[in-house]
Amino acid sequence: MLTETPIPPGKTGLPLVGETLAYLANGYEFIERRRARFGPVFRTNLLGRPTAVISGPDACASWIDPEKIQREGSMPPHIQEIFGGRSLPLLDGVEHRERKSQVLAGFGRDALEGYLPQLEEVTRRLLDQWVKAGEIVAAGEFKRLAIEGICRNVMSLEPGPTTDAIRADFCGLAAGMTALPIPIPGSTYSRALAARGRLFAAFDDLIRQHRAKPLNDGLSRILDAKVENGTAITDDAARLELHHVVIAGYVIFAEFTATLLHLSRNPEAAAKLREEVRRESPSGPIGFDVLRKMPYLLQVLMEVKRLCPILPAIFGKAKRAFEFKGYTIPKGWMVIWAIRSTHLDQGIYQAPDRFDPDRFSPGRAEQNKHEHAFSPHGPGAYDGHKCPGTDYATLFMDVLTIHLLRDCVWDLPPQDLEYNWRLTPPEPKDGLRLRLRR
Repeated sequence: MLTETPIPPGKTGLPLVGETLAYLANGYEFIERRRARFGPVFRTNLLGRPTAVISGPDACASWIDPEKIQREGSMPPHIQEIFGGRSLPLLDGVEHRERKSQVLAGFGRDALEGYLPQLEEVTRRLLDQWVKAGEIVAAGEFKRLAIEGICRNVMSLEPGPTTDAIRADFCGLAAGMTALPIPIPGSTYSRALAARGRLFAAFDDLIRQHRAKPLNDGLSRILDAKVENGTAITDDAARLELHHVVIAGYVIFAEFTATLLHLSRNPEAAAKLREEVRRESPSGPIGFDVLRKMPYLLQVLMEVKRLCPILPAIFGKAKRAFEFKGYTIPKGWMVIWAIRSTHLDQGIYQAPDRFDPDRFSPGRAEQNKHEHAFSPHGPGAYDGHKCPGTDYATLFMDVLTIHLLRDCVWDLPPQDLEYNWRLTPPEPKDGLRLRLRR
């Protein structure tokens, strides 16, 4: 019985703040150190809330069980403020299912086929600029690429002052996620909330414009989608989901950065992938038929996703007391699922810290050892809490990687490539300085 099993091992830290400061300083290290000491479940206290941290593929079954984990009330209040309200990550049950179906309308196969040539155009244009510049700070430029791509596909926004302002505000939002939630003038958190306010005003204008004149983009698809009873998404909900979608699109820059880092550090893998790309797509537009002919590209990008630090964990709340690995997680506790730690599980992946795309080859297929072994965008089905932009992120990574490898070569000048773990997502400390040439 649950009453006979202990709560997870761990500690609560300082009065009131618990272990919040250590988590904000480096959430990845915070989790890994305690996971090494206590195992795949441990307790802590974050922002005054008793918290259970769970990790590993076995944790995913509990994480996606709606009888055990709810999303309502799960986020720390300051993070929910940055999200602006109850968007998909905070919905449950029928409300979540209906909203998810509306958002997924913007990321179906027909939508992705329309986005692909636009992503190519954005990528080629920025690559030209980067080559002409001689040297760039790639992390910053990859943020530009991510925002310009998602804004073009979802809102039909061309590059310019509006997309530049959106990018700047999302950088401010990201800084607020790991800042202490102190809402005083001039604080990082207050600046993040001000950025959210500007973004919401811009999104409201775009929603009005799309209601008046629908376009062939993601926002119009989402606005047009109907649930079973025939109703469409409201303007308020559309604003929240547009905000959520662009946050998710913005953080793709971290996967771009990780792709270039891993290919730079693994020249044999880069050469093998370059040969595949130049054989199957030597020039011209990229089509889905071409992508299906590049299995090694998929293996490389899967390995990048497995290792890429985007978020240390995502939030849930114990709907009822439940048992995991011999411990009881009490009702009402915050429960966070450790994404990256799950993908470093030694029971699934051989030498899990090593970049090894061949682990996803048909002969090894380490991801098939457990149904939740590979869940970088969240475990479970698409109509559950998996990120609606899972395939979009892969497609965008495909486009950048193909154009980099078939059109360019690069080198990295001497610099500090270690991650700054205080940032969300983490970035190389010197920003990944990069010299590109044709």
